[in-house]
Amino acid sequence: MPIFKQGEMLRASGFIIVTTNSFLTSEEKLVMGRGAAWQLKMKVPGIDKIFGKMINENYGHLGCYGLIFHRRYGAFQVKYMFSEVARMELIRHNTTLLSQIAVKHHRSIFNINYPGIGNGGLKENQVSPVIEKLPQNVHVWKRREVY
Repeated sequence: MPIFKQGEMLRASGFIIVTTNSFLTSEEKLVMGRGAAWQLKMKVPGIDKIFGKMINENYGHLGCYGLIFHRRYGAFQVKYMFSEVARMELIRHNTTLLSQIAVKHHRSIFNINYPGIGNGGLKENQVSPVIEKLPQNVHVWKRREVY
């Protein structure tokens, strides 16, 4: 089972994975306009262009890429269009991919924002049965609520 955490995921050590879509702009940039994806884009200028180029070359605009990495940063696809609700079939498939990678690299920590909730439009109880199968070296993050 993964470790669930609250706080600022981008400050964590290890791999940083944000949930994303596969919509590419005319400049071949991955749309990373909200949530953890936007935070990563602000922290690592040009990461949207790097992910966009990887997606365009291998899967195409609105394609299915699943889970991709550039150095210590990853994109975990939860939808195709940035404006749609997250898709459980993508979350299931990409959770399996992440699990396989995390087991193979069991000495590394993989940090991911909680897939599908927030801007994804899903509820935790819809997603939790899927992500609870992730190994312990995966840390699933939610931001602290600010009141």
